[in-house]
Amino acid sequence: MTKSKKSRFIALYNEHSDKIYRLCYGYLHEESEVEDLFQQVLLNIWENLESFRGEAKITTWIYRITVNTALTFKKKQQRLESIHRNPGDFSTFKSDKTFKVRKDPLPALRDLNNCISKLEKQDRIIISLYLEDLSYKQISKVVGISTNYVGVKINRIKKELQSLMPENHEY
Repeated sequence: MTKSKKSRFIALYNEHSDKIYRLCYGYLHEESEVEDLFQQVLLNIWENLESFRGEAKITTWIYRITVNTALTFKKKQQRLESIHRNPGDFSTFKSDKTFKVRKDPLPALRDLNNCISKLEKQDRIIISLYLEDLSYKQISKVVGISTNYVGVKINRIKKELQSLMPENHEY
């Protein structure tokens, strides 16, 4: 491991970890699964960091890894559950406190995340990227659909989320 790779990874982590976590949470919503997915995304970023060619923005590259990892995560998790595992294997692992992700406990955000979790898989990904302030063009590159269709999907998703949101919140 080179110092350069480690410092690049730490810089990427510090700048993007909250966004990555929110995307993971928007996709899965179960806290324990979100943590596992988040760690897998970070591992995939680490393993592929040296292969980043700079053909796209680093944020687009990170979001693409996050989306691809999320799409395959559930399948891998189901396969792993069918294999007998020793639960004590990871019991001594301690998280480095410098890699702490802040979570927003506001009830309205929890409601929104709950509603997002009820959306179709692609819609969860699209709205999560939209909430991270990605442009329609960036979202289209990450998801693999046209820029115009991203706009159509976002409008439909917003309407669906409005119908799913509890009425006791003002937005």
